[in-house]
Order: sequence, then C-alpha cells, then structure tokens
Amino acid sequence: METSEDVLITSIKSIIFHEDKYFMFDIRQSIIFVFDKSGNYLFKINKKGRGPGEYSFIENININPFTGNLELLEPYGAVHMYDLSGNHIETKRVAYPDFRAVHMLRSVDNQTHVFYSMFQPKKIIYFNLDENRLISEAFEEQERLGRFGLKNFYQYNDDLFFFRPVHPVVYKVGKEQLEASFQFDFGSYAREGTTATFSEEAIKVWPKFKEELFAQFPYVITTVRHNSKYVIASILWRDATRNAYIIYDKALRKSKFILEFNEQVMFKPDNGSDIIVTDEYVLISSLWVDLEKRIKKEMLDDKNKEIFEKLIQSPMELNPVLIKYWFK
Repeated sequence: METSEDVLITSIKSIIFHEDKYFMFDIRQSIIFVFDKSGNYLFKINKKGRGPGEYSFIENININPFTGNLELLEPYGAVHMYDLSGNHIETKRVAYPDFRAVHMLRSVDNQTHVFYSMFQPKKIIYFNLDENRLISEAFEEQERLGRFGLKNFYQYNDDLFFFRPVHPVVYKVGKEQLEASFQFDFGSYAREGTTATFSEEAIKVWPKFKEELFAQFPYVITTVRHNSKYVIASILWRDATRNAYIIYDKALRKSKFILEFNEQVMFKPDNGSDIIVTDEYVLISSLWVDLEKRIKKEMLDDKNKEIFEKLIQSPMELNPVLIKYWFK
C-alpha cells in the first residue's frame, strides 16, 4: 500500500475489496483508507467529531450489497452510512431495552442487519434499522469467550457465514436465524457441547481463563473461510503458542492437518486483521517488517521478486503489504 505522510496505517482491522478498490479500516485511528487494486492511495474517510455525519469511534465496517453503501459501526449503536466516495448519507441507531454494545455488523437483506456483541448475553442480534426494531437474539456465550468472536463472520459469494471459537459447526446466516452449514471433525480431539464453562476466578483473570479453556478444549478456532473447493481453518493449539491449519477438500471429503508448511512461512494475517479467500487466492495483510517471514523469494516469479527486493530494502518503514497466495 502506498506510503506517505498523509497515508500512514497503524492497525488494520479489516479489508474489503470492492469494485477494484481496497477499503482498509484502521481501528486505532478510526480511519478508512481507500486504495486502487495496485495499492495506489485514492482517499480516506476521517470524520471524527460530534457533528452531523461525524463519529467518535469506529469498531467495524461493512459494504452493504443491497444498498451499495459503506456502513461504519460505532459500538454504542450508531450506524453511519456513506457512499463509496466517502460522502455521508444518514445515520441510524440500534436501540432496545437492555442494549449494551455491538462490535460487528453485516447486512442480511434490504432492511435487516445482523450484529455481533462481545457484551450482550446473546451474541447474535438480528435488527431492522429502518424500523428500529429488534427481530431476534441468539447464541448465549460467556463474555470473555465471546471476545474471540469478532472475526467470526465471513462472506462467500452471496451468503454470510458464522463460526464459534470452540464449537466445530459453521453456520449460514439466514434471514431470521442461523442455520448449520457444515461441521469439522477433530477426531479424538472433538468435544461435545457448544461452549465452555469457567470459574469466577477465570472470568476475572486471563491466565486462569486460558488454563481452564484449554483444559476443556485442545484448540480455539481462530479463522474459518471457504470457497468452492476448500474449507480453510486456522486453530490455536493447546499451548496457545502455535497455530495449526486444517484444509478440507470438498471433492475428496478429506482434511489435511498442517502444523508447518514446507516453505517455512507464517501463513496468517496480522493480529486483529482479516483474511480474504476467493476461488483463486487467499489474501492477507502483512506488516512490512514481517514480510520475509511470510514469503520466501523462491516462491515468486521474476516480477514479484523485484517487488519483494524493493520492499525489504526500503530505507523507511512502509504501510502494510497485501499478499496473495494463489491456489495451484
């Protein structure tokens, strides 16, 4: 991504590729940076404030396929709609009795949104923004465990999917409720039930929480994505220091468990960032300083070798780099 004094990205939370543009959400700055497909900077949406069309803090973004608008979510219930050039259209609110906060949004149809909340007892909220009406809530989860769920929605073609950190079922997000779509088979490591239970101490103290979590489950599912051929998942192993990968071949109906790739590369997005999977490639973001951990020069063609050398020899720290791993 192009780097200049006016274009400095600090922490990518999510990436949306739409109409040959990358919309990159920097959560630390609450700014959306927009680049063309070659990484050239186009513009940014930076409207922090308290006036009309402004926001105080953004938690998540979404491009609504039904309206074509860019939606910016403030956790305490404001959804700001902008056009794809960054012009404010309107702001709507999520509000109902006992509402606390929401941290992720996606659109289900012209009127209905589904939200994810770290703090609500039930994590999934169906809501009609036009009518300011709560439709339904689902999936009760212990609050600390629920914080693993912020990257658990993903889009494939026209459908939206959701998974939970310790329950090996992936759900399709239906019009009014979640519908089981497919299930991982962890063999002898599989555990029944949809969630874990914790002591009062574990709820308050992270090391104790982690100890009790991995006593019940040998893994935490951190990423699931799929395309027409594969289901790709990454899991955090019991010692909480190693990532493992599961690639399920739909045609062969077989899974491959991978602790380390032959190329000795780190195949996961930066902490807190997103991963995009299409039928052609997997796209992740990488901090400039981590580039050599994610790519080996022998993996590249001549053109990309030149780009790689130029990047790693840069005299200044650059904005994040987007990497495409192509399916063969």
